Amino acid sequence: MFSDLVVASTTSTTLGSMLFVSLSFLVLLLLLKKFAWQPVIRMLDQRADKISNDIDSAESSRRAADKLVEQRESELQQSRIEARAIISEAKETAENSAYSIIENAKKHAQDMKEQAEKEIRIEREKMMDDSKKEVAELSIQIASKILKKEISLDVHQELIQSSIDRLEGDGDE
Repeated sequence: MFSDLVVASTTSTTLGSMLFVSLSFLVLLLLLKKFAWQPVIRMLDQRADKISNDIDSAESSRRAADKLVEQRESELQQSRIEARAIISEAKETAENSAYSIIENAKKHAQDMKEQAEKEIRIEREKMMDDSKKEVAELSIQIASKILKKEISLDVHQELIQSSIDRLEGDGDE
């Protein structure tokens, strides 16, 4: 009997405890909802907004980086094209310069050759004139010695001319 009373008392105590714990839990939930729920929700919303903003910012940064990479690649490609054009222009300029230098050297060589030929021709004519004068003088001296007399100016001119004519005749053959 006594054991039935203890069991009944334990059962009602247990039921009372359960009821008290349940009521305490509900009151705690209501208090949490009234005082703590809004700040927690606000904090979670702020955190969600911050994460969303961070994701948007990261996406924006990624797009900007992609755009920058694309721009740099375009600039690099443009630089390569410009470099090729500069190299091509430099080659063309070098070829033109080489051609110009060669042409100038050929012209200079031709001018030097013509100048040398002119100097040779002048020198030969001068030597021929000197030779003619020398031969004429020798002829006069020989003729003077042979004739042992003074030759007049007219005779002197005739002797010179005949000597020159003979020399030219010998030179042509």
